[in-house]
Amino acid sequence: MTQDPDSPLPRPARPVPENALPRISALSLLGPEGVSGPNHLLDLLRSATRQCRKLVDCERVRLWVARRGGRRLVARDFPEEGTGQPHEHRLSRGEGLAGWAMDHQATLRLAAGDAPPQGLHGHRGEFRNALVIPLLRRGEPFGAIECVDKRGGDFTDADFDRLEVAADSVAFALDYALLYQEIERRALEKEVLLDITRALASPFDLEEVIDAIFKSLRQVVDYDAAAIYLVQRGSGVLEMVSEVGYPTGSEHAFELQLGQGIVGWVGKTGQSVIVPDVGADKRYVAARAETRSEIATPLMLEGRVFGVFNLESDLIDAYHEGHLELLSAFAAQAAVAVERARTARDLVERRRLEKELAIAREIQRSFLPAGAPVIPGFDLAGTSITHDEVGGDYFDFIPVSPTRLGLAVADVSGKGIPAALLMAGFRMSLLAEIRNEFAIRAVMRKANGLLHESTERDKFVTAFYGVLDWRNSILIFSNAGHNPPLVMHRDGTTEHLLDGGVALGVLPDSSYEERPIALREGDLLVFYTDGVSEAENEMGEQFGEERLEQVARANADLPAEEILRVIVASVVSWTGEKGPSDDLTLIIVRKTGPTP
Repeated sequence: MTQDPDSPLPRPARPVPENALPRISALSLLGPEGVSGPNHLLDLLRSATRQCRKLVDCERVRLWVARRGGRRLVARDFPEEGTGQPHEHRLSRGEGLAGWAMDHQATLRLAAGDAPPQGLHGHRGEFRNALVIPLLRRGEPFGAIECVDKRGGDFTDADFDRLEVAADSVAFALDYALLYQEIERRALEKEVLLDITRALASPFDLEEVIDAIFKSLRQVVDYDAAAIYLVQRGSGVLEMVSEVGYPTGSEHAFELQLGQGIVGWVGKTGQSVIVPDVGADKRYVAARAETRSEIATPLMLEGRVFGVFNLESDLIDAYHEGHLELLSAFAAQAAVAVERARTARDLVERRRLEKELAIAREIQRSFLPAGAPVIPGFDLAGTSITHDEVGGDYFDFIPVSPTRLGLAVADVSGKGIPAALLMAGFRMSLLAEIRNEFAIRAVMRKANGLLHESTERDKFVTAFYGVLDWRNSILIFSNAGHNPPLVMHRDGTTEHLLDGGVALGVLPDSSYEERPIALREGDLLVFYTDGVSEAENEMGEQFGEERLEQVARANADLPAEEILRVIVASVVSWTGEKGPSDDLTLIIVRKTGPTP
């Protein structure tokens, strides 16, 4: 049985002469083994209750003891026979017969028909008659013997004399039992704190650390539900990382912002709180219908609140300053261990993610061409520079036949690994349809259908696919919602390759057009993604298609690889210190000679 940390330290009561106790002795209450044993206080109360009941021959005896620093009185109803579990009763200080007797430090004796004394209201109908004697320690009341409903009549003077003498022995025995229990409690607290210090020094993961805290704390503080919350770094949201005792379906009550609920209030202010009655506290967020009182303390490191430790009880006013002192000591130990475990978990998670990203980068790199092919009459180059670890852009040179080369540029919505996976799916569907030697419009239509079936509605791919017939110097293409490639002719005119349809994956049954364009010697083609045209400088101004065309034209006589390098350098220079905010993907095609 866990005892209240703030109960006053008892002192031995005055010795009782052996011949003054004909019916109840302190030694008989203490038992043959003294005050040892984890249940001795309960056994003492059970024994004293039974002996007092026999002593005055009444229906009910309750032995009230002051708890919570004297703010509350606690008693138990014990079965007359057997060793069944007692039923606990609680009163506020000054309430009831026992409260009146302790406040007035006077015996209360009421016969049938007597009016209750002044200050005692609403209790007369609960009993026929009563005899209540306060228990004193150092001249101060710390409990009371309450006997009600005398069998066969009212309580007599003889009953009063016997109970008064017995009260000295009960006070003596109870005094020592409380003293022994207080010593045991403090020793247990020190032992548990030492054990938890040793346990938390071990290299546990976060779940093991919190489990050890809950198990150790239960040895010294009663609770019906407990939870540990951590403040999410950068968001200020309180994340419940572990709990015991909460019902299924109460997860919504754990979604707290700083300042919300009792837990959020502690997290925001950094102050501990004891709530004797959660029903009377507007801050309380109900997670358990049974909860009546709550205590919470912050987890702090270097003056910074990074979490909250919370306990709940099914009893009103279950917690007090002694519990808070103990909980704060636990929280101080737990703060270091939890933060260490969380840091270790984050490090492991970061390493795992880095490993996955490295694998994803290798897979994505394998999708991109190692170099540009060499074909008669044309000079080609391509690159894709990812902004994040893994990008969502794609370009490819795809052999279609001995005289035809596929050119593909695509941009997947989103970023990171999800975008890379979607890009991989698009590439596979594109290559599969190309191998079937379908027309370009059929390739785009089938790729659209596959993407629409296999992706979420907010995911899509903008893509440009064309087939370069280098023998006849013709490019046949279809544009699925992508940035229109630039065709800059030798005579200074520019075409934008727009024909096609909507982005892939948006609509289930989209159709796509295809169009041929003849290429002449000196023509320059620039395929690109929006990471090039929409790159912003420090003023928020975009690089734009016009500037892209100017840079390309100014360097049109250079080899394709050099044009590529100049455009990338121009975009990077445009973005300044912050650098590009998206992937940069380009294909350059120069018509260098006459058609064979």
